[in-house]
Amino acid sequence: MILACAGCDGRYDVTGYPVGQQFRCRCGTINTLAAPATQAGLLSCPNCGAGVAPTASECSHCNQHLLLKACPRCLSRVFHGHKHCPDCGSELSLAAAKETTEERTCPRCEHVMSARLVADVVVDECMSCRGLFLDQVAIKRVVTDREQARAEALLGSLPSTVLADRPEKQSGKLYIKCPVCKVVMNRKLFGAGAGVIVDVCRSHGTFFDVGELPVIITYVQQGGLEKHARKDLERQRDQVAREKLNAAYAQARAQGQPQNFGMTPSRQRGSVLVDLLESLFF
Repeated sequence: MILACAGCDGRYDVTGYPVGQQFRCRCGTINTLAAPATQAGLLSCPNCGAGVAPTASECSHCNQHLLLKACPRCLSRVFHGHKHCPDCGSELSLAAAKETTEERTCPRCEHVMSARLVADVVVDECMSCRGLFLDQVAIKRVVTDREQARAEALLGSLPSTVLADRPEKQSGKLYIKCPVCKVVMNRKLFGAGAGVIVDVCRSHGTFFDVGELPVIITYVQQGGLEKHARKDLERQRDQVAREKLNAAYAQARAQGQPQNFGMTPSRQRGSVLVDLLESLFF
C-alpha cells in the first residue's frame, strides 16, 4: 500500500498500517491513511486498453494478468501497470520510501541532511557542504513548471555561490551513493547547454553540489531544454534524410541509372563533404 503526501506528493510504503494511522511527511504535512475505495470505476487493461471488470484476474482480450491496487493519492482502485490514475491523473510508478521519518545523510560529506518545503517542493539540504537532493517528484515539478513560481521560489531560497574547487576534490569522492537506497549514482550531463554534471539515482532523485541547481533552474527558465530538444529533432531529421538519400543512391547504382539526382557534380561533391563533416562532429 503506497500513500502519497498531500503537500509534496512524496510516496511512502504504508503496508500493514491500520486505517486512520497518521504519518508526518518530511515536508511537515500530516497525512492520514484512509480506507481504499471499495468499488472500482470503469477500468481498462494496462496492456491492450480493453475494458475489464474490477473483479477480473486477467484480460479476456490479451490474457494479461491483472493485479488490482489503490492509487496513492485518491485511493481509487486501479490495475497494476497503469502509468497514471484514470481518476485523478496521479503518476503511479514513482518510487516509495520505507519510512517517513528516515534520516538521510549527505552523499558528499555524510552529514545529516535536513528537509524543508519550498513552495510545494521538498529539498534535502546539507548544512555542511550545501549540497541538495531532490526526489523525482521535485525534479519534475521544477522542470515542467511553466509559470516558474516554484523555480523562482527555489532561486530565492538557495545559495548560488559555486565553490572554487569541485566538491569531489574536497571530499575525495567522484562517485557518490544515493541517500535513499545507498546505490552508487550515475553522473550525467544535465542538458547540452547547461554544462552541469549531476549525480542521478534513476529510482529516487538527483543530488546537486552547491551552486548547481540555480544554474540548472536558470537554464530551464531560458528555454534550454526546449532548444536542446529541437536540435536533437533536427539532427534526427537530417539523419533520416541522409539515410533515404543513401538508399536511393544505392538503388540507382544497382539499376544502372544516373546518379546525380538533379545535382551538378560540384553540388554533389559539396553535399558529400557536408555529410562527412556532419558525421564526424554530430
